Amino acid sequence: MSHKIVKDAHQKTEQELEQTLETNLEKGLTSKKAADVLARDGPNELENPPKPTLLMLFILQLTGFVIILLMCAAVASILVNATGPNKGDILSYTTGKAIFVIVVLNAGIAAWTEHKAGDALEAL
Repeated sequence: MSHKIVKDAHQKTEQELEQTLETNLEKGLTSKKAADVLARDGPNELENPPKPTLLMLFILQLTGFVIILLMCAAVASILVNATGPNKGDILSYTTGKAIFVIVVLNAGIAAWTEHKAGDALEAL
């Protein structure tokens, strides 16, 4: 049985398509023809997209607008303190470091949660 490709199928009538595809609009495919099509083409299912890795989820968490804004604020805080009068004082960098740590922890927790939610969804 050969696979039929119908060119300009949208321009053909139902009867023309019925004849070309060797089917019956009222009864559908015969069991044998349906089994042949299944063997030839496989089941009529969509392919599952690849599951994102935990690292990819983590990186995606860092691409949100608010997260980027917080990272810029952390960099600005560190730069301002690095060029200010207290640049030798390690405590002057605390705000920038704290923002970085909180953003990274938040992204890690969010990625882990999303990864687990994806696992739970797959189990269904």
